[in-house]
Amino acid sequence: MGKISLSKMKSEIKKSGANKGKIMFFKEGEKHRVRFLSDFEGGLEVKWHDSYALGVNVPCQEEFGRDCEYCEEEDLRTRNMYFWSVYDYEAEEVKLIMFAVNNCTPVGALASLYESYGTLLDRDYEITKRGSGQSTQYSVVPLKERKFRNTKVKALSDEAILKIIDKAYPADNSEDVEEDEPKRKAKQNKTRGKKDNFKKKMNEPEEDTDDWDDEEEEKEDYESMTAQELYKLCKKSGIECKPRKAKEYYIDLLEELNDEQESDDWDEDEEEWEEE
Repeated sequence: MGKISLSKMKSEIKKSGANKGKIMFFKEGEKHRVRFLSDFEGGLEVKWHDSYALGVNVPCQEEFGRDCEYCEEEDLRTRNMYFWSVYDYEAEEVKLIMFAVNNCTPVGALASLYESYGTLLDRDYEITKRGSGQSTQYSVVPLKERKFRNTKVKALSDEAILKIIDKAYPADNSEDVEEDEPKRKAKQNKTRGKKDNFKKKMNEPEEDTDDWDDEEEEKEDYESMTAQELYKLCKKSGIECKPRKAKEYYIDLLEELNDEQESDDWDEDEEEWEEE
């Protein structure tokens, strides 16, 4: 990673600042009244890379199905950021709040309130930030339980949240999001077609002879899929797995399943051979 370029940094600040309107930021002394639209355990966990010294503050690009050059950098901190959809009464719109887990964020207080009430969705909360830097503290005050009457307001989907994050915190090596969208959709359509062919092969009756070429193509299919597609394929194959992991995690699970199926097939062949 090279030295910081002031002109490049200004360009990134201008580019990202215009796209952060959907994310709720708290200034010192300000009180915000919000209504949680996604419950505590319904928030989105996103892998994050940052370094104050290097001027880096970006989500891991694997979250978007891209190769992430930041994962290879030893000087960067890697942690998780957590996102929840809330209704901002002052702005009168749905926004995202984002926090890491530490003593300077309200995540601990929210977790305690969630455990006490069993949900965050049954009342409004007043969140206030005090102090700055390492002295930052948040107070979270739960208000009286009442039904949220604005039934048209809904939580943002995971896909919409990731799109907002991608625009608000663009990576240095990423193309313009709008320009890249057609390419990304074309790639998704291509990989979906490959995935459908792969599932079709899985359901077809086995031939008398092994087809090693097909197995090689299946492995290539795994590599060409995004992490999200591999996760969905794992779920459809009945594999218990965690969301938002690296591609290699899902590939290992799928290949392990294939090995188990091949082992079962060999056992069946041996039983038939012995019976004959």
